[in-house]
Amino acid sequence: MNQPIELRKTRDFGQVINDSFTFLKENFKPLFLSLLIICGFFIVVGTVTSVFQYMGMMNLYRGAFPFNANANAYNVPEYTVTYFVSLLFNAFVMIMLQVCIHMVTLCYISVYLQKGNLKPTFEEVWGYFKFYFFRVIGSGIVIAILIGVGFLLCVFPGIYVANVFYLVIPIIIIENTSFSYAFNRSFKLIKNNWWFVFGIIFITSLIVGIASSFAGIPLTILTVGSSFFSNKSFTLPLLIFFSALRNILMLAYALSAIAVALCYFNLSEEKEGLGLMERIDKFGKSNENDSSHPKEEY
Repeated sequence: MNQPIELRKTRDFGQVINDSFTFLKENFKPLFLSLLIICGFFIVVGTVTSVFQYMGMMNLYRGAFPFNANANAYNVPEYTVTYFVSLLFNAFVMIMLQVCIHMVTLCYISVYLQKGNLKPTFEEVWGYFKFYFFRVIGSGIVIAILIGVGFLLCVFPGIYVANVFYLVIPIIIIENTSFSYAFNRSFKLIKNNWWFVFGIIFITSLIVGIASSFAGIPLTILTVGSSFFSNKSFTLPLLIFFSALRNILMLAYALSAIAVALCYFNLSEEKEGLGLMERIDKFGKSNENDSSHPKEEY
């Protein structure tokens, strides 16, 4: 039986990546059960909105590139409005799905930590999720506004604060604290470690992006290729299948959430050594218990 992952410990760059995969592998069943149940609604709605979005895009392509006899029947302005409405609604659903994926994963990690590195149950994760939901949503809105202001001022400030704010939500959930406290603490933790956190986020996002492309590329091919044929009888089932697959593959963002959480534990351990103090305390208690046993007589 594998030893449970110790969360509160210092790790270098490679160890954060490796331990993220290890944690995901060892907790795959209970974690993804929680993800599917809690995020399932947004996966289904996201599939529906994605289908409407890509169908609208197909109609736009057919109107702009009339390769078939029925092309004149397409009303491009009407389909343009429909497409952009579906695009905005789908973007909102995708954002909510990513937020829920990160929240569920961080709640799972928080319960895992509280239980002494034991796997949580769905009921425990769901309880944490409900408790932090509105706090995280409110914090997320503030973070989005601040990042937007940063990008308006200049691109680099937006990138800088976005990287810092990746730590805010893990701090809120793991430490059960307010946004203002997590905001200040994230700047303290990331000081002199900005590139470390950026590298972890970049690598894990790249991995997740490659995984999502297995569904995204076929959807793009279907959309562009639709302008060359008029028969839609076989395109709709394919759209539904690949849209559903893309939304399911979004669950891979759990890897990014795990990596960010391990970054948080690494930075807090480097600066405060909480995990080391806990291990020393446990070691001292175990010695006290051992000393209470009668000594052997020879």
